[in-house]
Parts: sequence; C-alpha cells; structure tokens
Amino acid sequence: MKKEDKDFELFNKAVKLVLLMQASLEAMDELKGLKIYRHDIKRLMNQLEKKVEMHLRGAMEQMSGDQEEFVMMQIQRGIERILDNTLEDIHNEIV
Repeated sequence: MKKEDKDFELFNKAVKLVLLMQASLEAMDELKGLKIYRHDIKRLMNQLEKKVEMHLRGAMEQMSGDQEEFVMMQIQRGIERILDNTLEDIHNEIV
C-alpha cells in the first residue's frame, strides 16, 4: 500500500473517530438530568475531541476549501444519521 493510501486511510479513521465522539457528546446532552449524565465524562470527551481535531486540522488544511467543506458536511450528516436512528434501526443495519 502506498504512503498516500495509508495516510488517507488514517485520515478517514480519524474523521470517523471525531464523528463518533461528537455524536456521543450530542447524545449525552440529550440525557441531562439522568444519573448516567456526568459532567466530568463529558468534559474529558470534549478535551479528547479537541486534541484529535487539532491533529486533523493539518490534514484538513491540505485539502482545498471545497473538499474541506465536503468532509465537514459528511461528518455532520453522519452525526445526524447516528442520532436520528432508533436503536432498532442501528441493530438492523449491523445485522
């Protein structure tokens, strides 16, 4: 596998991680008031997300403006898809 392919694969995995972390943060916001909602956990996730995003920023800057916007739109659509699905929908997609 060429270096560019490995870099692109790593970038895709990192973007997916940010997507999942952001979806987790938004899902946690929906749970405010429940015992499982913990500010310290949310704070730690926010810190980790910021660090991952900081490392992604360099790769994002190498893209042209159109590509960066496209990636950000894909991330937002992915977050919305995760949050909008019911647990049954998610299970059925996996199976």
